[in-house]
Amino acid sequence: MRESEKGSPVEETAAPEARARSAIDSAHEAFIGMDAGGFITDWNPQAEATFGWSRPEALGRVLAETIIPERFHDDHWHGLERYVDTGEAKILNTRLELSALHREGYEFPIELTISSSGDPGRPSFYAFLHDISERRRSEQFLRAQHALTKALAQAESVEGALPEILASLGGAMEWEVGSYWQPDREHLRCGLTWHSQDRTDSPFLQTTRRTLLAPPEGLPGEAWASAAPVWMTDVTVNSNSVRTEAARREGLHSAVALPVPGGDGLRGVLEFFSVEARPHQAELMDMMSSLGVQAGGFLDMLEERSELVTRLERLATTDALTGVVNRRGWEEVLVREIARSRRDGAPLYVALLDLDNFKGYNDQHGHQVGDDLLRETAREWHSRLRATDILARYGGEEFALVFPTSPPETELLVVERLRTAMSSDLTCSAGIACWNRVETAEELVGRADAALYQAKRTGRNRSVVAEA
Repeated sequence: MRESEKGSPVEETAAPEARARSAIDSAHEAFIGMDAGGFITDWNPQAEATFGWSRPEALGRVLAETIIPERFHDDHWHGLERYVDTGEAKILNTRLELSALHREGYEFPIELTISSSGDPGRPSFYAFLHDISERRRSEQFLRAQHALTKALAQAESVEGALPEILASLGGAMEWEVGSYWQPDREHLRCGLTWHSQDRTDSPFLQTTRRTLLAPPEGLPGEAWASAAPVWMTDVTVNSNSVRTEAARREGLHSAVALPVPGGDGLRGVLEFFSVEARPHQAELMDMMSSLGVQAGGFLDMLEERSELVTRLERLATTDALTGVVNRRGWEEVLVREIARSRRDGAPLYVALLDLDNFKGYNDQHGHQVGDDLLRETAREWHSRLRATDILARYGGEEFALVFPTSPPETELLVVERLRTAMSSDLTCSAGIACWNRVETAEELVGRADAALYQAKRTGRNRSVVAEA
């Protein structure tokens, strides 16, 4: 190249700088420069979009006061001083995930890499960074779904699942405190509260547990009345809440209330609070709303499963012909009633009742008529029982009864009330035994059976009380 074709040294230096400036300004990541004093020296268009400050506004501002949450200020200044004094910094040239501060006052997660250049005594710092809110929300949503599924898979009842749902959603979505509200006539009452591991039960949660809301009062009341999620960026300015002052004293700001479906309506409302001010974000609201709907669906399934288990257990302990307790159920009931008698000291009796000459009746009239007689006898006897008496079909035409007594009722009066209620020409014999407070259930039934045998042997159609 001829001398006349060469550019000036200034032009040759400016060209690479211009290309670098163009690359920085067109980058898809925010680029920020900071000097050794902590002042912003560079700010590209993507930084403007990320943090809400224009380049002219940002340049010359203190970086910590512009984009770093206040609780991290001390760490920032100490780290900067240490690097200026020693040249040591663990965070340089390392990919980091931190919380950043938007101009509007809310925090959001960023990923960045910091590098330094220049004189170690007067260094300059540069960082490329980008907002990872969307990625973090997706991770939170997956964690919340996993935690929710795990909690419900381990729960045996709706009551047992609710605390786990509250804790799993609150923890996975990084809230500080939470509560579950359920209907109480015309109001909503807080049934459960939760707090993160780094917090303790607080005056705010104590106030929450005492509060009764009349929808649409309060955040849960709004969600209940509208059957839709409600978001509040700053609860301390909410005039529709009796807990505003308590939230302000505890430093709580953002909150969300999620209606939980149940059956054809609503089951309750989940409510969560955070210390940081979170802006209303449609994506986050959709995720939280989806989690609330999933929780409601899971609880419906759990309730249906519990009802099915209850029905199956009832079928397993119910006699299919007569509808009273069967032999298996009787054995469970008798053990329970003996334990109750041992605890409260009340006398406990067992009676075995057997239909006299039932085999001949069956042979004469047929099994269908015999079954009808057993059904009718069980129905009539059951209608004459007290709330404390339990009737079971012990086998064939034999029934068992366990009952406490207290004057003026006696064991004979209770049993005779059943014996005399036979609805056919058949009669009934009974053997009665009182628990002696030391014998087993089998021994108690054995004494009642011996008394029944004596009643049969001495002419039938009578009751015999076993000797103690």
